[in-house]
Amino acid sequence: MILLLISIKGLIIMSDNYFVKFSKPFLDALSETFEMMVQTKISAHSPKIKTNNVAHGDITALIGMNGKVERDGQEKDFKGLMAISWPEDMYVKLAGRMLFEEYTEYCEDIADSGAEICNIVMGNAKNGLTPLGYKIDMATPSTVRGKNHEIKYPAKTTVVEITLSCDLGDFSLELCYQEHAINS
Repeated sequence: MILLLISIKGLIIMSDNYFVKFSKPFLDALSETFEMMVQTKISAHSPKIKTNNVAHGDITALIGMNGKVERDGQEKDFKGLMAISWPEDMYVKLAGRMLFEEYTEYCEDIADSGAEICNIVMGNAKNGLTPLGYKIDMATPSTVRGKNHEIKYPAKTTVVEITLSCDLGDFSLELCYQEHAINS
């Protein structure tokens, strides 16, 4: 994957190196969360730039973030979003493992399972990003359900999608991020 460093009126989209450093804590946190809460290991496929807003799954948990990052002696504002999207049948199985129950279809008992995973992953990723100079404020996670639902990403962000696999099936992690010079 190639991401270019672009600076237009203070807008900065990450270079490859910065994206790898930024995304690694999310992948690590997701892996740890799945091992602990879902009792499975995940493997990541190659990341790609997403070109539309349609979720690849039927259920998506998402959480916004913003804050400041200090890098190379400069402090910048940033904003972003993390989304985890599952096919409904996988989500039902995943929630069942988390809750030590068996479910055969989506119901209110499992409605918040995805948001819970999203919140844990974001909290753990935040801890991993702090030593890299990030000061992150997290929003409250939310869940969207439905075939071909769209995700509203923050304006002017590049969205990177990573397909992940586990014994329950394939799902996706989407990250978008944008930095602004503070005095722009």
